[in-house]
Amino acid sequence: MSREPRTVAAPAGTPYHRLARTSKHAWWRPFVGTLLLGLFAFVLTSLLVVIWVIAHRILAGPFPTPSGTDIFPSDTENLAVTLVMLGVLTPVVGLVAWLVQRRPFWSVASVLNRIRWRWLLWCCLPAFGYVALSFAMGVLVDAVFPADDSIGTVGGDWIGFGAFVVPALVILLLVPFQSAAEEFVFRGWLIQAVGAYGPDDPNGRARWLRTLFRSPWPGIVVGGVAFASAHGYSSWAMVDIFVFAVVVGWLTVRTGGLEAAIALHVLNNLIAFLLPAATGQGDQWDVQGSAPWTLFVADIPCLAFYAIAVTWLARRQEIRRLS
Repeated sequence: MSREPRTVAAPAGTPYHRLARTSKHAWWRPFVGTLLLGLFAFVLTSLLVVIWVIAHRILAGPFPTPSGTDIFPSDTENLAVTLVMLGVLTPVVGLVAWLVQRRPFWSVASVLNRIRWRWLLWCCLPAFGYVALSFAMGVLVDAVFPADDSIGTVGGDWIGFGAFVVPALVILLLVPFQSAAEEFVFRGWLIQAVGAYGPDDPNGRARWLRTLFRSPWPGIVVGGVAFASAHGYSSWAMVDIFVFAVVVGWLTVRTGGLEAAIALHVLNNLIAFLLPAATGQGDQWDVQGSAPWTLFVADIPCLAFYAIAVTWLARRQEIRRLS
């Protein structure tokens, strides 16, 4: 008699948000997996910081007592350790999916149980368009609604190539991993964890529960709230980042994978980090807070453009939405 495989993929025809609903599914697996994900993340990032501090002391000697959220005296080094701490979450998500839910390691990535690299590269095209449109909308909205906290420009002068090259390399090398990791957690794990709870029996007593949780929207909203809460924004900035999360969450389900969300997140974060680096404002990388309502107004057309462009591209490229 053949042994039952340890991991089981979702049956053919399963949408992205239901990929965790395999024959191995049990009510406790998404819950325990979420707790274990948090525990693994805490232990791994704490261990990483300890190793980094020891390595810094060995290679560069002692440094002053940290102040605020900074660990090291260099803004670039603080950014690097933060990006690495977030970037390591991608394999943690895959490990928990494999270990607890007993499904393929990369099933969080897409309905094909892998990252679709060609599709990811295609998604970079509308992501570049989003960035360009964001600049244009920022300038336009600032011109129509002038305010002290304008959104279309970044203050500061060019610091020169010599001072820019090191932080730029750190950003270019590490931000893609950081952005992808956040997508694996908030658009990947959470959407699939919530989506796993919809009952399969169409004639069961709790039909409303089946209808609700078989829809991707509970997971999209939960992931969006968690994503917004994980950042330090307030007022319109929090509204804007929540809408961003909902749009890329919908695109994740609509295209059957995280690639569209990763492409936009990476390009958006690269610009968000490179501009302060170019103007000598590295100490502002982790500063989050409120923003004027004009930020939200300017971002809505950009997100709409990206959603429409990706949906059109997905149809043209015949991207699979189901397993």
